[in-house]
Amino acid sequence: MTEIAAPHPEAIPAERTGLGWGLQAFIWLLPFHVLAMAALFGPVGLPAPVVRAFAAWKETLVAVLVALTAVRALTGHGTRAPIRAADLAVAGLGLLALVYLVGAGVWFRYDLPLGARAYGLRDAAFFSLLYFVGRATPDIADDPRYLRALIAVGVVTSAIAILERLLVTPRMLVLLGAAQYIQDFLGLAVTTVHNSYGLPDSYWTMLGGHLVQRAGSTYLSSQGFAVPFLVIVPAATLAVLTAERRRAWALAGFGLVWAGLLLTVTRMTTVSCVIQVFLIAALYRRWGSAIGGAALLTLGAAVAAVVVPGFAAFIWDTLTWQTASSVGHVSDWTEGITQLLRYPLGVGLGAGGLTAARFGLPTIAADSQYFKYSVELGVLGLGLYVAVLAAILAAGAGAFRSARTATARMYGALVAAAVVGIALNGFTTLLLSTPFLSFTFFWLGGTAVSVSGERA
Repeated sequence: MTEIAAPHPEAIPAERTGLGWGLQAFIWLLPFHVLAMAALFGPVGLPAPVVRAFAAWKETLVAVLVALTAVRALTGHGTRAPIRAADLAVAGLGLLALVYLVGAGVWFRYDLPLGARAYGLRDAAFFSLLYFVGRATPDIADDPRYLRALIAVGVVTSAIAILERLLVTPRMLVLLGAAQYIQDFLGLAVTTVHNSYGLPDSYWTMLGGHLVQRAGSTYLSSQGFAVPFLVIVPAATLAVLTAERRRAWALAGFGLVWAGLLLTVTRMTTVSCVIQVFLIAALYRRWGSAIGGAALLTLGAAVAAVVVPGFAAFIWDTLTWQTASSVGHVSDWTEGITQLLRYPLGVGLGAGGLTAARFGLPTIAADSQYFKYSVELGVLGLGLYVAVLAAILAAGAGAFRSARTATARMYGALVAAAVVGIALNGFTTLLLSTPFLSFTFFWLGGTAVSVSGERA
């Protein structure tokens, strides 16, 4: 893709842990996970239990990586590091979720099925185990291959999204098994009732009075496709700002990544990614690039307002909160606040977001990562989630300032930008239910914490 800055010659690389293959596996396989499972369940016709066994590869790999990390620590081969605030916040969130899983039948009158509680644990905390794998793999921060992999995956899935927009029809998606996967395998038929194809209703959106098809790429979901850009866009931005060679390739990849993101027509994710780009430019003091990017963004918006039918009205309705999704967000936030005041200890794992819908329960807090935690784990869960973001943000900034190699500083900048994007985008979507984002972010977040105390 592009040449990302290598470590300074005088820097001593961290000891290799041999676990980086796990991160590579997540980066390269998770973007194609949903498409593969849909094909196995739909066109191939495998029974649901068999497909679920295949789908559990990612959770199994997490368990294997955590076990290997624990073995390394117990045998004295692990990296010794002082306990940091982020460790306590992440561990606290995980332990709270585990306590809620075990004690749900005693403490809550809201009778949630065991399956819903198990899925709730997975969506609320299971992925955070990779944070501790990241803590044990500081060598990741000295290796630019993972940054390149993030960019490459963004380019590949964006190219597929462009081809999808040009060639793939909703009927073709049905033939690929998307509708059957969403309705029968995930049990989310409630999200498909407003179209005749049986696809998620969010596959379309209104743009200035016109119904527009949104790209979902290999994720088979526009939101599921957009959310990973919260780590992909920072990686692509870093490649452009630090590339010493093949800068043209870096710019081409950056442009293709943005083309894919824009085809999702996801406003908050796009705004979050724009802020991430300017944040990274500010960290590297590339004021000229920031100003040029702002000018290009303004020009592009102006051209789109003239050329794309209804785009100007779309922007106006978005800014004035007149779109259907804006109204939906306000309604969901209102419900989230009401539930928080009524049940300050939460109502149990699995009660928030689409997890509840899968088990035929009322959907609460489907539009906010913050309210999902407050609904399920109460005020303490919400506070711990915010503490996790704050602590990892501080670690990312610390790694950028003090890491001993240029590559490690880049990982610090990526993690800091990712936290900002997650914090913003979390107001309007349940972004941590997308494994690509949650798995890669928590792993890299743990790595950033481990290198944040180093001195160049």
